Amino acid sequence: MFKQDDERIGSLFSALKVVRLLRLGRVARKLDNYLEYGAATLLLLLCAYVLVAHWMACIWYTIGEHEVKLRMMDPFIPDGWLLRLSNDLKSPFNFTASSRTRIVGGPDKSSCYISALYFTMSCMSTVGFGNIASNTTYEKLFGVGMMIISALLYAAIFGHMTTIIQQMTSATVRYHEMITNVREFIKLQEVPRELAERVMDYVVSF
Repeated sequence: MFKQDDERIGSLFSALKVVRLLRLGRVARKLDNYLEYGAATLLLLLCAYVLVAHWMACIWYTIGEHEVKLRMMDPFIPDGWLLRLSNDLKSPFNFTASSRTRIVGGPDKSSCYISALYFTMSCMSTVGFGNIASNTTYEKLFGVGMMIISALLYAAIFGHMTTIIQQMTSATVRYHEMITNVREFIKLQEVPRELAERVMDYVVSF
């Protein structure tokens, strides 16, 4: 009993350490010294997107692990995503000999995490579900919540990214518009060729 409590407390503290990643604001101020504001903001937005996907993947794995325990105690409930993954990989779960609440076996942690991250990224990017999908009640409830959060996050991040990219390219657009206007003016006013070349050289080097 105490061992399980210690493991839960240890897992809680390990999860809380991830909150340190929220210090992205400090990183943003430091990146301003080395990168342009737009490039630094784009990088931070991508990091925030991956961070949320990581958190969602951890929650998705926790739900899957809970569903495995429920399924092994009640064979009549639907299989969760993690149990189906274990069947596909031929790595079945089992209860320990001393407890009916702890499970052993199953796919390795890296396979579980990659599969969970694949699901959350597919959902968050609005691509849709692949070979991993919600099947139980808890998984469907989480899927609905993640879709709502993902829609807001997707709109906020990628809408902001569009604005930043436009701002980063606005100077280039204005430059090409100026060149086009000068060429049209030269053509309209029938400026002599020698003078036109001097004007264009001046505009390009300005």
